[in-house]
Amino acid sequence: MTTATMKENLSFERATGVIGAWVHGVELGSTPAAATAEKLIRGLHEHGVLFFDVGRVPTSPEFAQFAEIFGEVEGKFGQRIAGRTEESPYIDNETTPMKKYSTNRWHYDGGPLEFPPQAALLTPVEVPKTGGDTMWANMYAAWDALSPRYQRMLDGLEVLNNNTRLQFLEPKEFVHPAVPTDPITGRKFLYVCENYSQRLLGLSDKESESVLRFLFDHINTPEFHVRLHWRPGIIAVWEERITQHRAVADGAVGPRKLKRLTIKGPRPVA
Repeated sequence: MTTATMKENLSFERATGVIGAWVHGVELGSTPAAATAEKLIRGLHEHGVLFFDVGRVPTSPEFAQFAEIFGEVEGKFGQRIAGRTEESPYIDNETTPMKKYSTNRWHYDGGPLEFPPQAALLTPVEVPKTGGDTMWANMYAAWDALSPRYQRMLDGLEVLNNNTRLQFLEPKEFVHPAVPTDPITGRKFLYVCENYSQRLLGLSDKESESVLRFLFDHINTPEFHVRLHWRPGIIAVWEERITQHRAVADGAVGPRKLKRLTIKGPRPVA
């Protein structure tokens, strides 16, 4: 493993005015200096999702090494990968079709867990000729766009997240703040999603259902979004708490297979 000091060359090119950035100056197979890694992590928390074009499909060990820039690596659904030589879990349309597994709805990962992942990474192994894009939504922007009166109503509420809408997962549930604060930027963000959020505690059933439905629709605001068309050699890294993501189930032509890794995280706090 080589150690490369990339601070002088590191730059962020915004993908949109609200979310996402292309990162330049990071090479595959190199471990950045501590100051550079810190800048990358801060950039992740500021932009929500980072895109890297490393020029080729990384091997599984290279992908795991790259992921370690952002923290302790876990496997899919929180299962720890034993060593870098093991194949990374795949997102494969042949075995996990988007609609059946609800990956085509806005969501964060691990909502019913006490310690949801901090970040996640995808890189394609095979990509369709057309279709199969992935989108991300900025939850800072979703929170900031709410009126001050609505913010006052939501701030301090807790949300019950569970797997009842996703019966292919082991049943789990946990209560998190509906409006946590990011520890690096100090910004508040919205933390409810259609796949996991069942009710807002402290509201009646009817009130909770109405507010959650409004928030799910609010997250779908195009101004909060960035969309990526995959090609071999791209790595996307996103902060799981301050963004939501979804696959675009648009009838992709050809196979769509991506390697995926997740980064262990602490419990979200208000």
